[in-house]
Amino acid sequence: MMKKGFMKSGLAALISLAMMTAAGCAGGGSKNAENEAGSNNANSDGAPVKIEYFQMKSEAVNVVNELITKFEQANPGIKVEQNNVPNPENVWTMRVSTNDAPAVFTHYPHNPIFQKMAKEGRVVDLTNDPLMNNVQPAIADLSKIDGKNYMVPIGLATLGMYYNKDIFESQNLQIPTTYAELIETAEKLQAAGITPFYFHDKDFNGIRQEVVYKMGQTIPNVESFLDDVMNGKAHITDNPAFKPFAENLLTLRQYGQKDNMGTGYDDALRDFANGKTAMWFTGIWAIKEIKESNPDLNFAMFPLPTENPADLKTQVSVDTAIGIPAEGKNQEEARKFIEFMSTKENVETYLGTAGYPSGIKDVESGLPEISSLTQLISDGKVYPTIERLWPPGINADVGKATQEMFLNKDVDQYLKTLDTIFYNKFNQ
Repeated sequence: MMKKGFMKSGLAALISLAMMTAAGCAGGGSKNAENEAGSNNANSDGAPVKIEYFQMKSEAVNVVNELITKFEQANPGIKVEQNNVPNPENVWTMRVSTNDAPAVFTHYPHNPIFQKMAKEGRVVDLTNDPLMNNVQPAIADLSKIDGKNYMVPIGLATLGMYYNKDIFESQNLQIPTTYAELIETAEKLQAAGITPFYFHDKDFNGIRQEVVYKMGQTIPNVESFLDDVMNGKAHITDNPAFKPFAENLLTLRQYGQKDNMGTGYDDALRDFANGKTAMWFTGIWAIKEIKESNPDLNFAMFPLPTENPADLKTQVSVDTAIGIPAEGKNQEEARKFIEFMSTKENVETYLGTAGYPSGIKDVESGLPEISSLTQLISDGKVYPTIERLWPPGINADVGKATQEMFLNKDVDQYLKTLDTIFYNKFNQ
């Protein structure tokens, strides 16, 4: 089991930072705590009850305002004030820790600090709550924290392999369904003088995303095994699945561009959009930017293949989820707003801008470019991001260690470095 106190110092630092951040952004749509405290209760003259919706995605402000207007028209006794600020996760942590929690908020169930606060009882437990009735069962399961649900998952994020459909068609290539077929496809492209993959290996964060995705997808029971390693009960080198996992990471680089270590995310995005490579692995968040870079590009995504097609699944993280603080004001009105935001019609409106897959049942969402990924999600063939269980800083260390392996090509040393990163971490 995870050691309980490993994030105390990190939480204190976050609270300190967040207090300074909150003080600096009080004018950007945020009210000061004193005003909020006086506005959350209905006035004796029958004025509407005011609830604050603290939501963390700046790109969603406009569509949320549209939905708030619709909600208020149907519920004239409730006034919803949207609040979106810089550094929202830090600000949320500070406000909940100082008993100034917003009535309704978005957060991420995989976030370690949120998980800690939920376990401390600072967030309403929604397990088996009617608010969860519309949630896809598989998504409800991967959103759980110690077996409990604390948020209603609305929108989801995943990753996959972008591919240039025109290049595939010109070379008579089919979407690979196994890792062996992926390598075979890369070899055919390379023989035709086409760069099979682009990698943005200059950015260790991008490498980390790939590593976390592939660990969760291909190494059996990797979460429980890493938990044992972090509790000092096992070593990375004890698990025979890690070496082929690392070798596969390295093998793919043989089919990438020459300067993969000098290529950043923005460079890879631009070059994929301009047709300089057949494939590029990253998250669905790049779709909008690719279209802006080249509206004429004919592209889509496919799930990263596994050795056995029967094992195919995709990593899912909750991109938007809504919850209620345990000590929040006006919880009846807050629940009514969450119920509104999680209906099929309103989720389709909310997700329509970005085209992300839905955590809610029967929602028509997801851009056509990600239809194969959306189908996996609908079929429940998903797994959570395994780094949600890691102490802060480990994910960056993993990305940097993998980056070093790409430079020195030493798989055995890489496994030893991973062991140093993970071993006994919960007891340090």
